[in-house]
Amino acid sequence: MKVRVFIITALALILTFGIASSGLYAADSISAYLGFSREVNEALSKRIQEKTGIEVKGITLSWGEIGARIATEYPRFNADMILSVGAAEAINGAKKGYFEAYKSPAWDDIDDAFKSPDGTYYALGTFSFLLVGNKEKLAEKGYGMPMSYKELLDPKWKGQIVAPSPRTSGTAFMINYSFLQLYGEKEGWKYLEALDKNMAFYTKSGNAPTDLVGRGEYLLGLTADENVLKRINDGYPLQWVIPAEGIGYEGNYCTILKGTKKLALCKKIMDYLGSKDASEFLASMGYIPPRPGIPSALYGAAKPKFINVDHAWAVKNKKKVVKQWKSKFMMKETAKAKEVGDAKEAEEAKKKQ
Repeated sequence: MKVRVFIITALALILTFGIASSGLYAADSISAYLGFSREVNEALSKRIQEKTGIEVKGITLSWGEIGARIATEYPRFNADMILSVGAAEAINGAKKGYFEAYKSPAWDDIDDAFKSPDGTYYALGTFSFLLVGNKEKLAEKGYGMPMSYKELLDPKWKGQIVAPSPRTSGTAFMINYSFLQLYGEKEGWKYLEALDKNMAFYTKSGNAPTDLVGRGEYLLGLTADENVLKRINDGYPLQWVIPAEGIGYEGNYCTILKGTKKLALCKKIMDYLGSKDASEFLASMGYIPPRPGIPSALYGAAKPKFINVDHAWAVKNKKKVVKQWKSKFMMKETAKAKEVGDAKEAEEAKKKQ
């Protein structure tokens, strides 16, 4: 029976992290939960291996999925690190003792806004959302890009806007709390209810609207900024704007999970992530990196206009906001978003029993 359990566990690890048959872990490899887009995760993992010699065996998950997974696995995590998760997951995880504190010297000269005081998490730059449109389809309709969020309420956009679900997507939660803080809670919910009338549906992933709009399936999308530049470079007829009110923002937080047997390797990766090379690499993909003076390939040297958001409020009120969103808008979730969102909630309910 013990042999059978061992085999099942080993197979699960292989399926999760793509571990080679030559051994469960190579001498210089770590496993990680990766919260960037799949393409960014692959590119960053490759860069880390090139610069440190350490292979990152990872699985791509949304921030919400990562948060649910580490809460379920604690205190025996099935990964060594997290590379990109949201503020809510980072702050709550630190409070619950999920992370290994490591004060990396490579981050000493980086602004305190990008790191926790005790070294439990670090932010790999700024992550935002954008309003995107399909140039060709908009031209066919004779429409221009909306330059204010209020313009999205025009009935002409009915069924032509897509955005992610906050039950499964960290990007979506950021979009929602940005509006709640931009307009105030009462008026913010009124705005979201009015916007919902023009929404086609809500996706599982924060990046999905980029592709749906890029392919011309829908005219407009509220989406993560991380794949926009790549899709434009790939030839998609995408255009993007920062509406007059600004955009919300978050940090891509990275952590070392407590109890890892690869602590020395994880520390080496954290040191690299604080380097100039890592900031330049992230900036080349469109992010605003933690090190100053390095222009973003998407936004340029100047920072975009940000909505004045209170991240501490967002972390404190996340469950309430998501629960209220669900009561109002869940009927328009895609089947996948509903499946993942329901599974996450069931797991959380099980933990409370």
